Amino acid sequence: MAGWDVHTHLIPPTVLSAAHRGEFGLSVDSGSLVVDGQRLPLRRLADPTALLHWIAEQSLDGAVVSVPPALFRYDAGVEWAELVNQGLRELATPQLRVLAHLPLLDPAAPSVAAGLAGEGVFSGFALGTPSYAGLDPVWRVLDTVGAFTLIHPGASDDKRLDSFYLSNLLGNPYETGVAAASLVFADVPGRFPGIQFCLCHGGGVTAAVAGRWQRGIDTNRPGIEPVSLPVAEALRRFYVDDLAHDDAVLELLTKTFGPERVLAGSDWPFPMGSDGVCAARSAAAEVLTRPLAKEVAAW
Repeated sequence: MAGWDVHTHLIPPTVLSAAHRGEFGLSVDSGSLVVDGQRLPLRRLADPTALLHWIAEQSLDGAVVSVPPALFRYDAGVEWAELVNQGLRELATPQLRVLAHLPLLDPAAPSVAAGLAGEGVFSGFALGTPSYAGLDPVWRVLDTVGAFTLIHPGASDDKRLDSFYLSNLLGNPYETGVAAASLVFADVPGRFPGIQFCLCHGGGVTAAVAGRWQRGIDTNRPGIEPVSLPVAEALRRFYVDDLAHDDAVLELLTKTFGPERVLAGSDWPFPMGSDGVCAARSAAAEVLTRPLAKEVAAW
């Protein structure tokens, strides 16, 4: 059974070219892209052919590509988003579906999203995990087009995570949980049901704390406003990838989100990814990640 891997990464060629020119604060050093103090090894991240080999090895139809989270750079604005999206357009092929990058915190984000949705190139959007406050205009566009929207954790600001690789081992699952909670408690799944949100890394901590979230609603904890959906129902409107590294957690994901909502995601080519994908879960993503081609009125 063939299918799609919804969670893979490539560095767009336009970003690499800008780095060689020393633009946007980027550089290339000893085989790595240096961006905001982080080093991204270029070997496979800059090689679409290597991803195509992975697709063939896994007997997949294709993979859905987003940029590595170090490239979200929401403080860099529209010009940065344009550079990234041009490179993603260049990567798009029948076997590589691409998720657009939004200048999420810029006032232009809704109009950028509307324009990208009508191109027929992008299969949705990949978002990091900054504050989602005030993003209803963006959600409205994504809801209108029924966009597949991958939520991928960015960096955690907690300095306690600097040791033992905890920035990834704990920080990433926590960041995804914060993002999911922000959406659930703002009633985004209830108010914008057309958005096909997909949480990376099995949704991080989300499934483990969903009951606690509902308890907070039931006991009217401070700062919680009424929502239209119980937490369990809201989470059944999310997709998650299956990158949990634990069969017991996969069972929990199936119970929490629903078996049809758990998709194959490898996090290729990062070391914390998986060595293979589940064919049954990869098949479900084919329709979900078809390129968008819906015009949206100006926002």
